[in-house]
Amino acid sequence: MYKLFFKNLEKLMYFEKEKYITEEGKFTKEYKMPFKDFAIYLVGNRGKTTVLEIDEYVRVKCKSITERVAMRVSKQNISKQRTYIDPVFFKDASIGGIKEIYSSKTYPLKKFKDLNAFAIDGSQGKIPNTSQTREEFDVDLNSLEKTKTPKVRVSVMSDVKNGFIIDSNISSLSTGESVLASENIENAAKIVDLSESILIFDRNYASAELIIQILEKDGYFIFRLKSDTYKKERKKMKTDDEWVDINLNKSRTNNVKNEYLKAKAEELDYLNLRIVNVPIKSGTETLLTNLPEDIASPAELKNLYGERWEIEKGYDVLKNKLEMENFSGKRRITIEQDFYCTIFMYNALMEYKAECNIYLRENPKYKHLECEYKVNMSVLAGKLKTSIYEMFLTDSAEERRLIEEDIFNIAKKNTIKVEKKPSASRNKNPLSGKYPYNNRKLC
Repeated sequence: MYKLFFKNLEKLMYFEKEKYITEEGKFTKEYKMPFKDFAIYLVGNRGKTTVLEIDEYVRVKCKSITERVAMRVSKQNISKQRTYIDPVFFKDASIGGIKEIYSSKTYPLKKFKDLNAFAIDGSQGKIPNTSQTREEFDVDLNSLEKTKTPKVRVSVMSDVKNGFIIDSNISSLSTGESVLASENIENAAKIVDLSESILIFDRNYASAELIIQILEKDGYFIFRLKSDTYKKERKKMKTDDEWVDINLNKSRTNNVKNEYLKAKAEELDYLNLRIVNVPIKSGTETLLTNLPEDIASPAELKNLYGERWEIEKGYDVLKNKLEMENFSGKRRITIEQDFYCTIFMYNALMEYKAECNIYLRENPKYKHLECEYKVNMSVLAGKLKTSIYEMFLTDSAEERRLIEEDIFNIAKKNTIKVEKKPSASRNKNPLSGKYPYNNRKLC
């Protein structure tokens, strides 16, 4: 049996593909690679050159050399034909799995007191350094030089307790983090119940606009505040945990871009929110929330905010294990396809990881050890990626079961000790061009 995400991908391939084909008459039966083949080919892309990648796909699909020769298509045809697939297809394939997981009471989701704990954060990603790419992503003039690596901005909303990415987007670097976060919230509201969720943000996000947006969804939030954010209100505090009126003066409401939320802000005059100072090793961090004391104590707020680090681990998996920045095309549409394929594979990976970790927790071999063991994500990601073609292209349910069993067996045999803290600080000056477009993998 397929896992939820693979099931949903197959359902879209067979029954809803028409709404994702951007030009009428494309992907007809006469074409050597119909829509299904392209969907599997793109999801299972392993980062090789297009020629070698399509050769690998044909090798797995066709049993005889005669069939392989008849099916082979040129690199140019592949590049052209894929531009007729809306990248939203891959995003929707992921959303379908997420909806089923979060609407089902039988799926073992970890929560904080019956509330989902989501974090929203952005990151920068490198894209192919070509004139077409720079133009389509509106790269700033300073990055137009051929010697510099152009970048995009991505933003994800991730479940810090279960790993799943609820929503994601990719945009020009000129788009602000808060703008993308607002999009994440709106999209997520159509997927999960935000009234049963806590949204966690780093210090760069605290704004009247995002706060009002979440309140309109009846959701909870935790923002870490900069030292100068709501400074006047914080000075009036007599204890480290108080409900404070945040004045919505003109300087604050003027920064609200959404007209509906701006009108709401002008109606409200102020927001009564909880500000909590919590101790950390380097001093004190200040958290802004609407969670009442009977739901979250200061210590629990501190721990919840600390779990925001899980989204950083998620970006590590996306970039270094699933190679999010190793794009297989230079046009915006192909880059968006690759991005949402990576998000899809990430969520599928989280589903496999969850099942493997349940096995490890319940296995008597690991129960009495002092250290906790979890799945090695590098091994699981690599094994899952190399099994996609075989899993989707077999007509045998038994063979598919054996492929999936093989994935689990490899994952269960390759475990790692859980690290309590991040093993290394984030690299603020990474080498540019990690996946140069003209130097893709040969094998």
